Amino acid sequence: MSTRALAGLMLAMAVLPAGKAWAQAVPAAAPAPGLGTEFYLEVAVNGESSGKVLRFTQGPRGLRSTAQNLRDVDLDPAMFGLGGQEEFDLAAARGLAHRYDPAAQTLDLTVAAELRAATSIAARPIRELATAAGASRGALLNYQLYAQAGRGGRTSGMHELRLFDGNGVFSSSGIATLRGVGRTYTRLDSWWTRSDPVNLETVQVGDFVSNALPWSRSLRMGGIQYRKNFDLRPDLLTYPVAALSGTAVVPTAVSLYVNGMQQLTTEVPSGPFTIGQIAGLNGAGQASIVTRDALGRTVSTTLPLYVDTRLMAKDLTDFSVEAGVLRRDYGLRSFSYAHTPSFSASARRGITDTWTVEGHAEAGRGLVNLGGGSLLRLGNIGVVNGSLAASAGRSRGVQGSVGYQYISSRFSVDAQTVRASRRYADLASGEGTPPATRTDRVSLNLALPLGQTAGISYVAYQVPGQDPGRIAALAWSAALPRGTYASLSAFKDLDKPAARGLSFSLSMSFGERTSASATAGRQQGLRNRNLSLVRSADYGGGFGWALQGGGVEENRYAQAQVQYLGSAGQATLIGQRNGDVNALALDASGALVIMDGTFAPARQVGAGFALVSTGLPDVPVVHENRPLGRTNGGGYLLVPNLIPFTNNQLSIDTTELPVDVRVPSTSLTAVPQRLAGVLVRFPVEKYVAATVILRGTDGKPLPVGTPVHDPASGRTTLVGYDGMVFVEDLQENNRLQVGSGAAACEVRFTIKPEQGALPTIGPLVCRPAGNPP
Repeated sequence: MSTRALAGLMLAMAVLPAGKAWAQAVPAAAPAPGLGTEFYLEVAVNGESSGKVLRFTQGPRGLRSTAQNLRDVDLDPAMFGLGGQEEFDLAAARGLAHRYDPAAQTLDLTVAAELRAATSIAARPIRELATAAGASRGALLNYQLYAQAGRGGRTSGMHELRLFDGNGVFSSSGIATLRGVGRTYTRLDSWWTRSDPVNLETVQVGDFVSNALPWSRSLRMGGIQYRKNFDLRPDLLTYPVAALSGTAVVPTAVSLYVNGMQQLTTEVPSGPFTIGQIAGLNGAGQASIVTRDALGRTVSTTLPLYVDTRLMAKDLTDFSVEAGVLRRDYGLRSFSYAHTPSFSASARRGITDTWTVEGHAEAGRGLVNLGGGSLLRLGNIGVVNGSLAASAGRSRGVQGSVGYQYISSRFSVDAQTVRASRRYADLASGEGTPPATRTDRVSLNLALPLGQTAGISYVAYQVPGQDPGRIAALAWSAALPRGTYASLSAFKDLDKPAARGLSFSLSMSFGERTSASATAGRQQGLRNRNLSLVRSADYGGGFGWALQGGGVEENRYAQAQVQYLGSAGQATLIGQRNGDVNALALDASGALVIMDGTFAPARQVGAGFALVSTGLPDVPVVHENRPLGRTNGGGYLLVPNLIPFTNNQLSIDTTELPVDVRVPSTSLTAVPQRLAGVLVRFPVEKYVAATVILRGTDGKPLPVGTPVHDPASGRTTLVGYDGMVFVEDLQENNRLQVGSGAAACEVRFTIKPEQGALPTIGPLVCRPAGNPP
């Protein structure tokens, strides 16, 4: 073997082991995951982490996902052409790109803005609907009494009596003349009603006023009424509200301005967003959306809007159905009804957010009346309306109407005309009030500089058997500095030259409760003037007063009154002088409520109220952070004027309660039914407690954390620093078990409860159980 060959052989032998070791050190390519392999990946959408870890599997074309995964990150599977598939290949989803990072175990989904579900934002807070409304059994009497002294004086009163419980409300009202000419009592209305806050429907049996459309007439009836009642949801807007949309590339701050006033500021994630429930607008206006990202870049978009509160929102229906007999001589006779039955029904529905249709029908006494109408919004240039009704039976005729309205911040126009044939009739016609054969109304209002407004209007009408009328009117007003307001008005009957008038008024306020006004004018050729100075009583209670004087030509009058407003009602003392005649009168109003076995006087009560019970007198009660008053000697306070079927927050102020009183809850929710009251009971409890100082037999404080058990109450607590322990629910004679096992001991002591006191007892020596001191 040559020297060269030997060297080559030796080199090969030296290199071969090293080469084998190197080959073993290079890792082979990772094997592809098998089909069905599971991955739990943190998902991001357009680079923004969703904060969710979701399950994916390996498929023949890459990662597979479930439709639920898309829903979990606020994506709609239908937007990607998945057609109801519950599992799919990510690569097959149309419009959905993805990037899988195996090292970080993340999955980033890239989606076009138009394929993402829009984030919904409400521009106005939606008050929570409380379906579990209650009504405690009770009775209520709203009253008003008026007594005038002197010759020719009189005493009269008006009342409303309610009986209520969970099954509904019964109400009856009337007017009584107790002293003076024509002593009598006249019943006004009596009815029973029950409301459904979920379906927003109300049924009423007894006296009622039928619902009507702008081109029909209401009737007083006795019978049964079934209707939609949107008043059960004060937060619900029945008309179409404006909605604006936008897109945020990154998480962005969004502000909404309506006619220059800010309504909303909030944060939105990346992607499309929609701002709905834009309120505070009637007529034409402008809405601006201002977006601001983390780098401070600002984009402003302004759009014109038009809102008409007469329209119904899309797919929303309002209706009323009544059946019974017509009411006659209301306010004059207690029980005067027609002898033949009548029927009436009205309905309105939003076909779209720009188109509302209406319908009305009524029948009775050989007459049938049917009609239909419509309102149509013409983009941002206003709303047109029209109707057509016909009567058949004993009187055949037709009635038609057409109108237009446009409202903006600078000016508004309203025009309406109604025409009816002479034989057109409705149910009210048979009661001696025929419909007008011609009615025209036109008005124009302008917003002028410096807080001024001006308007002109024209009204013409023709009623069978009466003289026609054509009245033109002018009005001007201005808001002046320092709370001063001025107005000027004039009218003229174009068919009666002497029928005309002119009036000028000036008013101003001094603070929140005091105001003054002056009015001077001329009407039907007679001069008139009036001066007044008023200071109203504070809502929380107190005194108010008013001074008034004026006259017509040489006839002068003057009046002074003092008013007191308290938690139990309102009283007003009135002194009058009219020419040479003096008079003194007293007006008093309030309410008397019987609930929970107690009798509570209060101010006049509205649609809903609550009776707060604490069991202790002089406890401050607060409604929605506004102090209302203090509980009476029996521990009760009536809270009037709550919103029915809505959560009303009531609370009590515990800072003034005695130290030996505990309240498990200081804030409760009152949810009264409409026209009813609910009992709100705060469980205020008195208890006996003391701080006991414990010592061992060596005179030293017991160790911190030693358990202390009271066998009488079952309570267990721990010893604190310096051997002190706070023990509740004590009796006159007490025994405490301290510690456990061989170190157990006990103490005995007596205590006499004292009003508003939490005494300190001891030091007491803890002795072994069974060895009393």
